[in-house]
Amino acid sequence: MDFLNGQAIKRPQISGSEERLIAEEVEAGSEANSCHSSMRQNSATKWNDTRAVWRTGEFCKCLPPKAMLEFESLAAPYWCEETTVLLKEGEKPGRALFLLDGRVKLSMNSIEGRRLILGVAAPGDILGLAAVVSGLPYEITAEARFPCRITSLPRQSFLDFLCRHPVAWQNVGCQMGLDHNRACEQLRLLGFQLTAPTKLALLLLEWCGEGQRKERSARIHCPLTHGEIGQFIGLGRETVSRILTDFRHRDLVEQRGTTLFILSLRALEIYAGQL
Repeated sequence: MDFLNGQAIKRPQISGSEERLIAEEVEAGSEANSCHSSMRQNSATKWNDTRAVWRTGEFCKCLPPKAMLEFESLAAPYWCEETTVLLKEGEKPGRALFLLDGRVKLSMNSIEGRRLILGVAAPGDILGLAAVVSGLPYEITAEARFPCRITSLPRQSFLDFLCRHPVAWQNVGCQMGLDHNRACEQLRLLGFQLTAPTKLALLLLEWCGEGQRKERSARIHCPLTHGEIGQFIGLGRETVSRILTDFRHRDLVEQRGTTLFILSLRALEIYAGQL
C-alpha cells in the first residue's frame, strides 16, 4: 500500500518492462518524482485507439501505425487528479508528457509577479514541447484543469523516437509553430494599448474559432473562472465580471454554466473594432 494525501491507495500491478521505464524516468530528473507522486499508473488500459480524440492532434497526423505501436511501447499511461502540477516553470525537462484526456492549464509568471495564462492544452498536445526538444528549463507551468490521462516517457527516449520517425519530427515542428502563433496572438492583446472591454471581446472572438460556430453566433465551452479568464489578458477578476455583465446587458454574450453563447458575432466584432 502507498499513501497519497493521507489516504491509503493500492499499488497497481505492473510488468518488469514498466518497472524499468519508471526507473529510467526517475533517473531522468528529480521533477519526475514529484509528478509521479500525484499520478496513478494506468498500465491496464490500451490507449492506441483509432477513435480517440487525441489522435487528431498535430503529433499523430500521418504517423504510421508501426510508429504508433512503438510510441505506445515506450510510454506509460497515468491518471492525474485535478490541480496536479505536471511540470513547473524553471525546472529542467526530464520526460515528455503527452495529453490523452482532459484539459491542462498553461501559465507563467509575468515581470510583475502575476500569473499569465498562455492557453489550455487539449488531448493530443505535448506539454512543454519546446523545453523537451531544446533541453532548456520549462518556461511554463502545466496544471491539470480536470482529472487527466497522460502518457509519459523519458526525454531522451522521445528524442530517439523522433530521429527514427521523420514524420514525427515534422509533426513536432508543426505543433511548435502553432504554439508560437498562439503566443503571438496573445502578445498582441497584451502589448497594444487596448481598453479592457476590447481585450475581452477580442479574446472571446479568438475562442470562437475553437468553439461551435454558426453563421451568426457561436458557443464556447469555458470552464474557466472569471479570474482565470482575466489571466489571459492581464485583467483582474472584478474587471472581467463587470465587463461580462455589460456584455450581457448589450445582448452580446449569454452564459449558462460553463458555456458562453456569443449571440451576435458581427456585433461583437464591431464592438472590438474588427469591422
